[in-house]
Amino acid sequence: MALSIFNKNRYEVENAKFISDRAFYLVVAAALLFGFAVNALEVVFLADIVVTWNPIVFLVVYLVLAIGGVCINAFSRNPALSFIGYCMVVLPIGALLAMVVPAYSMGVVRSAFIVTTILAVIFGLLAVMYPKIFYSMWKVLAVSLLIALIWSLVAMLTGNYFSSGYVWLDWIVVLVFCCYVGFDVARAYARPKTLDNAVDSACGLYLDLINIFIRLLAIFGRRD
Repeated sequence: MALSIFNKNRYEVENAKFISDRAFYLVVAAALLFGFAVNALEVVFLADIVVTWNPIVFLVVYLVLAIGGVCINAFSRNPALSFIGYCMVVLPIGALLAMVVPAYSMGVVRSAFIVTTILAVIFGLLAVMYPKIFYSMWKVLAVSLLIALIWSLVAMLTGNYFSSGYVWLDWIVVLVFCCYVGFDVARAYARPKTLDNAVDSACGLYLDLINIFIRLLAIFGRRD
């Protein structure tokens, strides 16, 4: 059953090849592991290189690749093309992580990883048990995320963002993305089981989890 809140044409699968539920979820898991493995390799091998890049050029390339990848992934019905879009998202985010992660101690990185995993499991299980709740949250989540991002930008421009008094803002964003994990899990559960939809689902979950991880780094890093 396709979700009615999305463009129904996105889920037209008359000519698509269906796969089993097990294969669908294995593809989602494999794509996620692929993305995280690529990011880990980028952090290990690019950490000393990315700091020499021009920040303006990096930002422009990052936005072009990431936004382009999301658009390709969202609108393509070809699984190979959708995977290319997914890789266009994974690679620049990995470069960003190569800049960010080395700034934190291994203890902070480990804590952020463990808590991200725990939150993903909890909200994933909640989505399986109560999918309708997460279906109904998408408008609230979108507005909440927009407000939080604007508030974060204002705080950074005023130089107050990295003070301990703003840790609550990071927790709010973490909660929003946790709910997005539940939403994307529920959406994956409802989607027609095709290879293309599996890649699309992995891309959405990847972005949710990476954003949670980065926010937790900021939270635990302030305490370190």
